[in-house]
Amino acid sequence: MARGSVRKSVTATRAPAPTRRRPSAAHSNSHLLERLLFMSDAVFAIVMTLLALELRVPEGFSDATVMEALREMTPKLIAFAISFAVISVFWIGHATITRDLKQFDWAVGWANLVFLFTLTLIPLATALLGEFGQMGNAWRLYCLALIAIGISQMVLVAVINRGGGKLIGSRTRRQLLYRLGRAAAPGLGFAVALTVSLMGYPLISQFSWVSIPLFMAAAGWLWGPKKDEAA
Repeated sequence: MARGSVRKSVTATRAPAPTRRRPSAAHSNSHLLERLLFMSDAVFAIVMTLLALELRVPEGFSDATVMEALREMTPKLIAFAISFAVISVFWIGHATITRDLKQFDWAVGWANLVFLFTLTLIPLATALLGEFGQMGNAWRLYCLALIAIGISQMVLVAVINRGGGKLIGSRTRRQLLYRLGRAAAPGLGFAVALTVSLMGYPLISQFSWVSIPLFMAAAGWLWGPKKDEAA
């Protein structure tokens, strides 16, 4: 009896096994959203780094002929500058598009991956542009890559703002059109450049991308936020 009572006493005083707490749905959702944004910024950074890695000094030059080497690198430097500026515009656009996200959504995740896929085409398109110049097919392929990024960015905007903005709080139709218009501006600018190039005006085509600010201004004029309405 004594031995049985001791066993019962030990069993009664034994600490209960710790239970694992599952993370709450809100915590998991916030973690996934952070991962999406972190991965996006990482891809932008890697793409910009790959652009810089393409800037290699050509062989056969010395310190005495360094200026000649830079002159030979001019097409690659121009391609790098254009691509860096364009990627910067897309990064600002992506940050603006995703800043109001209140929760993670798998449809947004897939749309964001498609956008990042098109973005990673930039280093290849830039390398072709720097090697073969802006007067022929390399420039047209570059324009196509930028058009693809613009379309995928529009899709991302539409997915984030679907359902009246359920993922971002709320969104009016005017605000959605404004966001879509600004997201479409880079793609439209390079669509103009591609069209002009195919029409046989390659020199004019090189400067057609300056229409991007005009498309952005048009979106603001048509659907821009009013004084009492947030963008």
